[in-house]
Amino acid sequence: MKPINYHIKGVIETFKAFAAGKFLIYFIPGAVITIIYLYLIGVTRGYQDAIDLNTGYSWVDWATGYVKEGIDWGFSGLYGLLEYLYAFIILTALSPFNTSLAEKFDNSLTGKEFEFNLLRLINDFIRMIFIVILAILLEFCFMIIYWMLSWIFGLDAIDPIVEFIIASFFFGFSFYDFALERYEKGVGSSLHYAFSNPLLMILTGAIFLGIYQIPVVGIPISVVLAVMISTVAYLYSEKKLPKENTPSTDKNLDNV
Repeated sequence: MKPINYHIKGVIETFKAFAAGKFLIYFIPGAVITIIYLYLIGVTRGYQDAIDLNTGYSWVDWATGYVKEGIDWGFSGLYGLLEYLYAFIILTALSPFNTSLAEKFDNSLTGKEFEFNLLRLINDFIRMIFIVILAILLEFCFMIIYWMLSWIFGLDAIDPIVEFIIASFFFGFSFYDFALERYEKGVGSSLHYAFSNPLLMILTGAIFLGIYQIPVVGIPISVVLAVMISTVAYLYSEKKLPKENTPSTDKNLDNV
């Protein structure tokens, strides 16, 4: 199938670029954010461990035990908030770096030049925020619809699979939007592209979510890889690759 073939090509082209020492600098912003995140987690855990309410009196310790549980619950919420902010910054606030990565990778593959200016950078950032919010809302709507169907028809056994597919689709869509914006597709056209190419979205999103699960380092690595792989897959799906001078054997793969 073509979408699978495009992703295989995406993985090959991505690691060929890394092997040549290209684009490795784009791991740095995510790595910096990750180090800050780990530092904040470490400091927070230090404060949590420093709280000792034991008095040596059993009746007092019985009461303070409930207080300690409440404090631990509060710290758990704080860890969740830090993780959410960490993921949000990596996925959204670093979008200018990801936009630059996608453009430069596209240029290295197709030779196409993309004009850069401050106004476009701001517009790209605002659009990315909007697309992420839109993807989250649509994902939530699809999840609600599926949960209702699952409850009515007793589909509990396949819930994890369907939920993963839905999440993969919308995460994939958010990564393809770098290319869709770059080639001046409006939001409506972007949505049409996504729903016309569901397997492309799902495969890219699944790759992202799979790498994302690697503790700590998975988030910054998965974003860079997903941006680059989706760039290649988009170019092939829109017939912008292979170029005229690409060997015919590569062209024949497109017919698989």
